[in-house]
Amino acid sequence: MAMQTQISAAFLADLDIICPKADVGGLPLAFLKDLDGAYAYARASSMRQSVISMADLNSLAEDLSTWRRDYQQRLQKYLAKLPSDDPLRGQVSLFGTMDYGRLETAHTRTLAWLLDKKEHGFDYQLLEALLRHLLNGRQIRLTQVDQVVSEYSVDRGLARTEAGRFDILAKGRWKEKGKVVAWLLVIEAKIDAEEGEEQLSQYDDWLMRHAQQTEVLRVFLTPDGREPRTNSAKCKWQTLKFVELASVFRHVSGLQDTPGYHFLRYYLTGVLREICGYPASISPDSASPYSLVDYLKSVLNVGETEEGHG
Repeated sequence: MAMQTQISAAFLADLDIICPKADVGGLPLAFLKDLDGAYAYARASSMRQSVISMADLNSLAEDLSTWRRDYQQRLQKYLAKLPSDDPLRGQVSLFGTMDYGRLETAHTRTLAWLLDKKEHGFDYQLLEALLRHLLNGRQIRLTQVDQVVSEYSVDRGLARTEAGRFDILAKGRWKEKGKVVAWLLVIEAKIDAEEGEEQLSQYDDWLMRHAQQTEVLRVFLTPDGREPRTNSAKCKWQTLKFVELASVFRHVSGLQDTPGYHFLRYYLTGVLREICGYPASISPDSASPYSLVDYLKSVLNVGETEEGHG
């Protein structure tokens, strides 16, 4: 009879990090084949000796423990570099006090306000930073912003009795390599809700009719960066995680003396806590330091060479 294997919760948590859920995609085919083979061996272990032995499992568990300790050490080093007023250290969540931490309209209206030129005093710095991120480093300079609004109503066609609404719409002009370009940004945010029937494909139809000779950036904003399922085959929606959005805003410098600085801090604290699931108190001995380390690497501009893994 095959020996029953006792596997700790920490082991399973680490294994879940290595083997993301199937809907994420992107795992190498060779890894999937090996995983399938391991599953087949485990299923057959009651009839014959499993190829994957207890020694193998114990070795893997030790490797994962070493990996966790390495990340915990990195987390300790990064936390030492983190300013005291960083959103990750924050104790106040802007929407958490009202149990609105995962309310989509609260986030989209706030994001539209932050991206616009309002009394917060940021001018269009957050908007330009977001555009640069979405353009993957292309060097642009905003020359004109015509509109930044939330819940922008659009006609979804004669067959539809209800109008659709872009969560956020912004448009204007930027200058790139001496050329002025008209641009249009639309953001559809989903936190807990699913897409409506043919939702994004109907938005694509509207954009193709109303945004000719314009560079259109379609953004699907979610907690996990999942791909949309209702977009038109002709149109690509760029996926964006809330944690990436927080990192983009966190990189914008020179905001400390603006009226809206602390509002932004409390908002980002709420995003990291309520949407990204980061704990209220961050400690170096965290049992799951992986996503925290990745986030801190992005906001502190830590490279692989600095870490000694280059």
